[in-house]
Amino acid sequence: MKGEKMLSLGNIPIKNIKTHKVRSIILFLLTLAQAVCLFSGAMMIEGMRQELAQAQARLGADLLVYPTAAVSKISKDKLFMQGTPVEVYRDRSMLARMDSCDGIGAVSHQIYISDTAEDGSQVWITGYEPETDFVLSPWLEAGEDIHIPRGSLLLGSKVKPASDNTVTLYGKKWPVAARLMETGSSMDTSVFVSMETMEDMIGAAREAGIEKYSSLRPGSDFSVALVRVKDKNKVESVTNWINIYVRKVTAVRSEAILTQAASGIQGTSRAMAVIAGLAWLVLAIALGITQSILMKERTGEMYVWHSIGASRNIMNKVMLSEAAMVYLAGAAAGIVLAGLAFGLFGRVILAGAAPGPVSFLLAGLMALILTLAAGLAATYLAVKRAAKSLDGQMLLTL
Repeated sequence: MKGEKMLSLGNIPIKNIKTHKVRSIILFLLTLAQAVCLFSGAMMIEGMRQELAQAQARLGADLLVYPTAAVSKISKDKLFMQGTPVEVYRDRSMLARMDSCDGIGAVSHQIYISDTAEDGSQVWITGYEPETDFVLSPWLEAGEDIHIPRGSLLLGSKVKPASDNTVTLYGKKWPVAARLMETGSSMDTSVFVSMETMEDMIGAAREAGIEKYSSLRPGSDFSVALVRVKDKNKVESVTNWINIYVRKVTAVRSEAILTQAASGIQGTSRAMAVIAGLAWLVLAIALGITQSILMKERTGEMYVWHSIGASRNIMNKVMLSEAAMVYLAGAAAGIVLAGLAFGLFGRVILAGAAPGPVSFLLAGLMALILTLAAGLAATYLAVKRAAKSLDGQMLLTL
């Protein structure tokens, strides 16, 4: 008998859903809309977060460390945080003291040489370290993971290769392996090579009769060291530390550009979080109000439960089970619909930032959990208020 009773009790939520189709459809659609909003909001925030992270990465180094002799050759208004070309070379052993600075998170080196193009203009050739680079890779058209083989070039957006996809430098043709997106800086007209390719480039320059780079050692010399600090709030203190404790070099930074841009990015991230929180709060309140309104229609049903001696726990169990079924179906449908939309049109919706599988999974789980939690909490509170109101009515009747 007990098993039959429990089985019958378990069927009641399903029967209620089937009997009160309009009410169930209303709750289903509201839950679907909430899940769509939560999933879409999470994906939009993730897309914006990726865009902001990429924008911050593209700001370049936090500070640049040049041989002191090079600083006087660089105009302040042309200081570029991805490295400003200058033909000054020193041994990297000068930078050894920087290893003892705890505030430094990453260091990458660059070397600059130049050649004359066919039209007579100067072409800067930048030797960089792909294994430590963090300033060029965010600008790669094909993505940060692309490999540039030895003997190949990475071109700025405005450098035009020949019809056979090569660029002639020092009288030798060099194949193009990748390109950078447009930066609006001197990077657009520069050529970039690995330090190994720089050695080959120097050899080609020597064969072309250019001897000024013969003593240059790309593996152990530097024109500039690009530095990323661990804590953005300590850029100034790290800059001062290098200028005090590292001899014959000067650490510089472009405060006007870098600080304002980083501050703007951080401010946008905080604003996004606040907006998302407010949107969630509005949705939760709206669902609670809707549940309270719909619960008034169930006073008669609750009165019957009271009349047959059902406890409040049984009423809560039945109504919460019914609500959970509707919410689960609505949330799942909303997540599927939103997931399909982002899967098909994610690049358009997120302005090029394609949603990855991990982002889909996390956004779906978050939308499901929050939708169910908010819905069940609203239902529980609505049932509790309705039960108290019913108790009062029964006392008045007695």
